[in-house]
Amino acid sequence: MSITSESVLVTGASGHLGRIILEELLKKGHSKIIATTRKPESLADFAKKGVTVRKASFDDPTSLVSAFQGADRILIISTDNIGNRIEEHSNAVDAAVKVGAKRILYTSLAKADEIPVTFAFEHEGTEEKIKQSGIAYTILRNNMYSDYLIPKLQHAVASGSIYGSGGNGACAYISRKDCAKAAAAALLSSDSGNKILEIGGPKAWTYSELAKFTSDLVNKPVSYVDISAEDLSKALIGAGIPKPMADALASFDVSIREGYLKEVNSSAKDLIGEALQDVTELLKENKSVLVS
Repeated sequence: MSITSESVLVTGASGHLGRIILEELLKKGHSKIIATTRKPESLADFAKKGVTVRKASFDDPTSLVSAFQGADRILIISTDNIGNRIEEHSNAVDAAVKVGAKRILYTSLAKADEIPVTFAFEHEGTEEKIKQSGIAYTILRNNMYSDYLIPKLQHAVASGSIYGSGGNGACAYISRKDCAKAAAAALLSSDSGNKILEIGGPKAWTYSELAKFTSDLVNKPVSYVDISAEDLSKALIGAGIPKPMADALASFDVSIREGYLKEVNSSAKDLIGEALQDVTELLKENKSVLVS
């Protein structure tokens, strides 16, 4: 895969994913990097490494146009502002058009146009906005982060059970770091054409398989208890999670049950050029956390 010499821009660069993407771009030796954030001071360490840091906010179109000046390739990292993302992402797409960007990249959701996740329509709407922009695009449909399994399984080790609504369905979890590596590689790729890539891990896991592996790893009994999505949402609300988020988390389990997140392919590996981190590696690295 050939690498571009064009200027690249990463939005939301002070977030967990954004910072890793910046690190990966620097590792690859790219020198034309622009990072936007609401708080430029939070990226002072990257500014010292030669990254151009600019202030911008998705709810301020003028700031986006100003911050995007000179950027050939723009990676829009999805915001966490559920309920307002189509408008905010649209502002970023419009700004990319105004500054004459050559390619837009976007971190979307696996199977965004069909998955029954409560907020999937926001990703689908953003994808459609990008398609209509007239700019070449690469859409990265990220599967669920394997990183999120750590607190889930930590609780399971303590209680002895994983409670979920995934049934016998499986999910091809992928680490946040591998998603970042894939995004950095896609941002630098000089490949032409429009692309929609499903970004997932090397193996699809059922909750029962995760329970067994975790049980063997920590030498404690862990089992999977399947409950309805409604009961899962109620349990999450009881644990202090706001209802909209509880419903969203439950809808991810419905998506697992119905097979929307099981796809295993080579998209991420092809972009990165190396093997992906498997769930087993992640859990082994965090064994001490799981039993703490």
